[in-house]
Amino acid sequence: MNEYWEKAQQWWFDRTESERRYMTIAAPLLLLALIYYGLWVPVSDAVATAETQLRAAQSSLNQMKQDANRYTALAGKGGPRTSGGSLSQLASRSAAAAGLRIERMQPQSDKLQLWLADCEFERLMEWLSELSLDQGVRIENLDLTESQESGLVQVRRLQISKP
Repeated sequence: MNEYWEKAQQWWFDRTESERRYMTIAAPLLLLALIYYGLWVPVSDAVATAETQLRAAQSSLNQMKQDANRYTALAGKGGPRTSGGSLSQLASRSAAAAGLRIERMQPQSDKLQLWLADCEFERLMEWLSELSLDQGVRIENLDLTESQESGLVQVRRLQISKP
């Protein structure tokens, strides 16, 4: 170890006075730059990233809590309501309210088969959702195809039933 120290001292004394002065000033600045860019910047970047991830996770948690409260409130209402009247009356009434036209109905014991005029897909899905969720009707079978007109579907057969 002494050998290295002697070589370092010899190297130092081989420098001119102005070189030694510059190195004396530059060495602490270089050490500060190494500490700043080698330690401080990576640590502060990691902290900023962790804070961003924490805010995102907290936001997601709050959204999940709101959804859970909403679903709990909906579950407490006691399930879908069932309207009075027969399945065919219910289908006719709700289809008319949704702006859909039933072309043909065929009762089959406790089930009902329907054929609808060409309609918008979104409107059909909203009506089926309302039938299922709000009226307690079960969608047994749905057969639809693309209509000749753009944006419309043709319901070849829809089979529904009450549970």
